[in-house]
Amino acid sequence: MITLVSFIGVLLVVVLVHEFGHLFTARWFGVKALEFGVGYPPRIFKVYTGKTQIALSASTIYSMETPIHEGQIIHIRSIWINNKLNASHLTDDPVNLHDDQNTSGLIHHGKIVSISEQELIVADMMYSINLFPLGGFVRLSGETDASLPMSLASKPPWQRAIILISGALMNLIYPILVFTILSMVPHNVPIENSGQIQIVEVIPGSPADQGGVAAQDKILFVNEAPINSPSSLKDVLNLNQGQSSKWTVERSQKRIDLEVIPQYDNSYEQWVSGIRITTVNQQYTRKSNPPWVAVYDGFAETIKLLNALQYEVRNMVTQDVQNQITGPVGIAQITGEVAKQAGFQGVVILSIIISINLAILNILPIPMLDGGRLLFVMIEMVRGGKQLSRQRENFFHAMGFVFLITLIIIVTMKDIQKILLGESFLGG
Repeated sequence: MITLVSFIGVLLVVVLVHEFGHLFTARWFGVKALEFGVGYPPRIFKVYTGKTQIALSASTIYSMETPIHEGQIIHIRSIWINNKLNASHLTDDPVNLHDDQNTSGLIHHGKIVSISEQELIVADMMYSINLFPLGGFVRLSGETDASLPMSLASKPPWQRAIILISGALMNLIYPILVFTILSMVPHNVPIENSGQIQIVEVIPGSPADQGGVAAQDKILFVNEAPINSPSSLKDVLNLNQGQSSKWTVERSQKRIDLEVIPQYDNSYEQWVSGIRITTVNQQYTRKSNPPWVAVYDGFAETIKLLNALQYEVRNMVTQDVQNQITGPVGIAQITGEVAKQAGFQGVVILSIIISINLAILNILPIPMLDGGRLLFVMIEMVRGGKQLSRQRENFFHAMGFVFLITLIIIVTMKDIQKILLGESFLGG
């Protein structure tokens, strides 16, 4: 239950942040938004908002069982005349619109707010909650059809490009906002040089292993310099430049002097000894930062995380790629493990990592994803505004869909295998 709830919560937050970026910029550029959905249909709850003006004329077709009235849900086919939506067909049964021989125009529906002889005011922007809570979506007018009123496809390429990248941009803004809020909320801050460094694991054959260092040892001094934090150990090792160093450790309440000769690791670009460490007996103080400091912290922590992810991606490419990739099942398992081990704050940090990964993945030029659609917009710009045929673009997106689904199936099978073998997705 912890795994399920935390996974759904993280996924909803990250995806809805992404979709909000699309919604905001689409409305900014005058693209008509028809629905913002939480989860995927079938719908279990919906609410209509907005006040869309729709002109009525003598040519408007009425297919109504009862006279139209305020508060009624109505289905409309609209065309664009004189910079305004004009109703060509009004009905209380959507089947009538599909039977209509006039297939042009925007099909939308909503709740009537007010009625006059020449105009309807309709709340036709739907916010929906759907049965399958595995993400969200924004439905826009004419995503591939430029003939529809206020459509996405009818906008200039540069506007479509901004709308397409805005989802990924929001996923990058999300970590800044979260880190800023976390910095402003009272939180525990470690008191400098108040903890002890304890060894969790010694890698076999490493310099530390050869020097006699053991797991559970507490590092007190290196070359008589006190070690109170991971950064102090890193600084001493880098300063020593691979020379033999004297380690004073506490083992079973006794002090022991050992000799360790660090090695240079090109991937980490620093001197290492081959140990995993943790901080114990750390003392904390309660702190909250003012907004101007918190915003700086938000940017700084996000940049720090991006640098860490960049290293992980580089490491993944140079090592075992297939074992580094995980899918929906793996992400759910990781979320559950983080929720149990690190609580709410750990899940929030995990949502930040997933948000950044989603931004990077989504902007890649893979058909069907935003990056793939952006690629077609860029091709259109290079060709002087000449679009590829809708059939050809849809074919490429279909191929991208098949590729992604195949990849997800393969990765999911590996994730299930890990679970059946009892392996932790967090390592250890």
